Amino acid sequence: MLNKRLLWHVYPWALCGLVAALAAGWWLAGSFQGAAARWLWGAITAALLAWALAWAISRRVARSLSTLRDAVEQFAEGRLGYKPSPPDSTELAQLAESLGRMAASLDDRLAALLRRNNEQQAVLASMVEGVLAVDTEERVISLNRAASRLLGTSPDEVQGRSLQEVVRNVDLRRFVASALVSKRPIEGDVVLRNARHRVLQAHGTALRDPAGHSIGAVIVLNDVSRLRQLENMRRDFAANVSHELKTPVTSIKGFVETLLDGAMRDAQDSERFLRIIARQADRLDSIIEDLLSLSRIEKEGDAADLLLMLADVRGVLESALHDCDSKASERGVRIALSCDDGLQARINPPLLEQAVANLLDNAIKYSEPAGEVQLSGQTVGGEVLIVVRDQGCGIAEEHLSRLFERFYRVDKARSRKLGGTGLGLAIVKHIVLAHRGRVTVESAPGAGSSFTIHLPPP
Repeated sequence: MLNKRLLWHVYPWALCGLVAALAAGWWLAGSFQGAAARWLWGAITAALLAWALAWAISRRVARSLSTLRDAVEQFAEGRLGYKPSPPDSTELAQLAESLGRMAASLDDRLAALLRRNNEQQAVLASMVEGVLAVDTEERVISLNRAASRLLGTSPDEVQGRSLQEVVRNVDLRRFVASALVSKRPIEGDVVLRNARHRVLQAHGTALRDPAGHSIGAVIVLNDVSRLRQLENMRRDFAANVSHELKTPVTSIKGFVETLLDGAMRDAQDSERFLRIIARQADRLDSIIEDLLSLSRIEKEGDAADLLLMLADVRGVLESALHDCDSKASERGVRIALSCDDGLQARINPPLLEQAVANLLDNAIKYSEPAGEVQLSGQTVGGEVLIVVRDQGCGIAEEHLSRLFERFYRVDKARSRKLGGTGLGLAIVKHIVLAHRGRVTVESAPGAGSSFTIHLPPP
């Protein structure tokens, strides 16, 4: 259609040029003799004029087409905002305008697609869960940053590579293979046995195109290692609580039954049994009291409701020493206090006193008679340090990492004999955590133990 319009645009001008050329040729040939000469020179002149006119018109059309060609090349290279200069021809000007509208429409669509892609990439990048997408050949299509951290890879390096090359984990590869062939979403646990033993909860579903054909699978990975650890701790805690409570209850029940069976008629035996019952009841009361105290401290620490004030540390240490002084005297253990003058920290004095008293109580229990326990407070590297050091039997290295767990005992028989509930160090740990600090221990068999409370600068 465009070619016909161009021809109809050129033909009138060529016809007029031809007529003019013939007239000019006839007039010019009038000075020559003979009809044949006049016709010859007229034809030559007309041909020259027609050629010149056609050349001028073709140049005009060529410039317009060249402008359109440059515009199309600019659009093909992605510069859709390019504005071509309008051609002289009306038809070509309309074509250029149509090309401009088409380019603007494509530019808007590409911008919308790019914006949507950026939004999706931002969502995937900000997700805590790892997202892994593979095709039907188990080649990696997409991997967000969370998944790359979990799997120890780089998103840029794994694109298009086989999953078997990227992940050296049989459980994950088996799960991906199941997701590719399953018609329903699946879920399961994947264990990563690396430097940090992790448990990942995986959810997999097939990827399908608009026609419903499978093109791969997407796997969502959620790190539930902490959750599994807490579940194990809860189970262990329930089992330990049951065991710790059952021991005194069983003892009380047994001696009561013995008394009812006739032992109460013997004054000496009945008094001995009643003293044992009272001691076991006190133990039961201590366990319950420590559990309630631990629960309260955890609740206040988690809710950030613990009231902290700038207070003198030496006064807290002296109060804790006074609380433990009678026990120390009974075992013949001396407590030596050393604290920097004017040492202050942001603390809750009653709770910190309880933590120091628990550490002193343990140090006294496990110290030899006539031994010494050192209690000190000082500032080191900006931190406020409270140290309780004894000269007791010490603790083997394999026990140190679990020492602050609830009901964990290094020597269960000796701990129960000394009246421990197994919750003292757990209470110390949570009191210190509520103060935004930490507690550490250094010990070795036969060399005593040193417990240090680290409090942040005031």
